[in-house]
Amino acid sequence: MRTTLNISDALLAELKIHAARREVPFREVVEKALHAGLAQLDREGGAEAEPFRVQPWALGLKPAYHGVSLNQLDDQWEAERTAR
Repeated sequence: MRTTLNISDALLAELKIHAARREVPFREVVEKALHAGLAQLDREGGAEAEPFRVQPWALGLKPAYHGVSLNQLDDQWEAERTAR
């Protein structure tokens, strides 16, 4: 069956390189990639998969630094280092 797909230029280039390196038809590479992707979705449960949750980790910062972003802390520490 024929169909038309709109994919990014970068992905198209990767698929073409993959096909050329293995000396297989472009169509075969696309079909294998789609099958592998569908199998991965089935293993993950597709859209019903549980979202990834980041677990907070205590950094042991002084209370004065609570509520301050890490970027602000890094800027402050660098300013203190260069002031010395």
